[in-house]
Amino acid sequence: MGGTVLTERRAALRVWSAFALLMLLVAAPVFSTTLPPLFDYPNHLARMHLLSEGGNQFYEVRWEPLPNLAQDLIVPPLARLVPLDVASKLFLVATLGLIAGATLWLNRVVTGMWRLWPLLAFTLLYNRVFLWGFLNYLFGIGIALFGAALWVALERKQWWLRAFTSTLVALACYFSHVAAFGFYALVIFGLELQAARVELRARCWPALGSRMVIAGVQFVAPAALFAGYWDKRAGTGVSYPAIWRKADLLFSVFDNYNRVFDIVCFASFLALLAWLAAARRLRLSPRLAWAVGAVAVVYLILPSQLYGGSGVDHRLPIALCLLVIGATAPEFPNRRIAAAIGVLTVVVLSARLAFIEHVWVEAGRVYSADLAGIDLLPRGARLAVAHPASAVNFVPIPEVHLPVLAVARREAFVPTLFAYKGQQPVALRPPYAALADAATPEALWDFLWRDDTAENAGLGRILQQYDFLVAIGNEPQRRVLSGCFQRIFTRPNFEILAVLHNSACDL
Repeated sequence: MGGTVLTERRAALRVWSAFALLMLLVAAPVFSTTLPPLFDYPNHLARMHLLSEGGNQFYEVRWEPLPNLAQDLIVPPLARLVPLDVASKLFLVATLGLIAGATLWLNRVVTGMWRLWPLLAFTLLYNRVFLWGFLNYLFGIGIALFGAALWVALERKQWWLRAFTSTLVALACYFSHVAAFGFYALVIFGLELQAARVELRARCWPALGSRMVIAGVQFVAPAALFAGYWDKRAGTGVSYPAIWRKADLLFSVFDNYNRVFDIVCFASFLALLAWLAAARRLRLSPRLAWAVGAVAVVYLILPSQLYGGSGVDHRLPIALCLLVIGATAPEFPNRRIAAAIGVLTVVVLSARLAFIEHVWVEAGRVYSADLAGIDLLPRGARLAVAHPASAVNFVPIPEVHLPVLAVARREAFVPTLFAYKGQQPVALRPPYAALADAATPEALWDFLWRDDTAENAGLGRILQQYDFLVAIGNEPQRRVLSGCFQRIFTRPNFEILAVLHNSACDL
């Protein structure tokens, strides 16, 4: 018995030591750049500033029990101890650590021993969902994986303890992000399905009823909150992508900056799983097999647009892959093959991080130069934003949301800050909400950079209510509006113009 405990401790020490070293590797890019080039990150950072300050003359804080609050609840309090940009980066690293650590613990709970295998999750951390900046969702996925492990670990404990702790986890998932809560519910459903089927066939009604009540009670509070705030959610409608997109979206777990290398990584990952499965060495946990199947089926039938949420099905592949890693305990033919695969994984991870580091360091230079222009603005300025529709697309160094950092750096009004009713705990004050709705960045881009059209009528009058305009994008043939704007800052894809208040420009 003592030898078993000692072996268990040694295995845990080996695994968590490797975990710590890998965390240092994946955290390095976050702290090597001025601003992580995640698409939505500047918008989130500006909102964290407003939450820390309690709002300003343009924006007000409106706390509600919204299912999208992970960083909103964590970063502002942390910003009282460290600078806001550091607090936000710490949240990024915590999210990465939570996902990897929860996958590791889930694997330990369902397989019965500590293994190096689930450290494979580190190769998936810099995925396309992360690069888009869907941070609340990813934090929630970490909570969901942790909660699934806790649910199994407490299986033989008192029912009330299990119900209480799982309710806390379900609420944490819900407040992190509603999609993460849905993933957690699917995993719990899958974990209980096999035992419930046995009890149903045996007609063990008391046991089945008890199982359903204990598993279901944790979802009562989140479901009540969701039902109570459903009418406040923006957007309507459901749309489905082409079926081939479902296969293509799986690649998002490796897709970042080098398409050829990322395809090789993805193909290698699939080949490894396929080889192990074909050789009957993958050893999928029977308990989690149903959960993996449930998540996979829901992914196939999930729409891409659902009641105001875009890219709904885009988010699930990373959660599914992490669940597969956590649910498996491969049995390699011998130690040499296992060691070779381990070394190759570390080499691949290091190469991926080298690509990421290269892009992120360059992004730091670009952002530092752009932010110098934002810092030229007077405090309290009103800053309009113009960009083409094509700008809202993934690029290695996104600049679309960079103007909203004027909210944090210059206490400015920027209409593109995320302040959607039912989605963020921040709202524009009434006069500025109307101004923000008056013109989209795409409409302003067309007005400034193309021939005048009937659709652009009145946009000059709207721009007269702003002090400055930032244009993101590169247009070779620019329409001349002499006397209406004065260029004050120019970069290849980031230009700031002062709005000249002239009656002749009130078009």
